Amino acid sequence: MLFYLGLGLQLIGFASVGLCLFAGMNKGDYGQIELVQLVGGSAAFYFGSMLKSKGQG
Repeated sequence: MLFYLGLGLQLIGFASVGLCLFAGMNKGDYGQIELVQLVGGSAAFYFGSMLKSKGQG
């Protein structure tokens, strides 16, 4: 169960960072919302990676 929860968090984090990068390239500038997306997405990916590794073992 932890494996799939971690995998889901990784996918959410990856998508959030991707949306942040796309929005920044589209607007030409990064604002506060994009910064929150980048940090939040990176954190979600990291915690998902931790949960995924605990679920495998």
